[in-house]
Amino acid sequence: MNYSWYTNTKSKKSPDVVHQILAYGSLYDIQFLKKTMGTKKLKGLFLEYPKKVYTAPLFNFIKNIILQIHASIDEQKYLKNSPRRIG
Repeated sequence: MNYSWYTNTKSKKSPDVVHQILAYGSLYDIQFLKKTMGTKKLKGLFLEYPKKVYTAPLFNFIKNIILQIHASIDEQKYLKNSPRRIG
């Protein structure tokens, strides 16, 4: 039998893929993501699995305009230029 320990095929609903599309995708890509996943699931993944890939202006755009999240959330978990929390 032939086993492969690595595959470059990612699930389209993976939190990593979602953050990469939100941070680096076009508005068309983000619109397609919202249509295929649904806004509720997209918000859930964004809030439940934070990733440090955003600049401050991009984070605010995604949070306020694209996902329409009005609650206060910890920006330090999303901003790529904020220090890591160790421990």
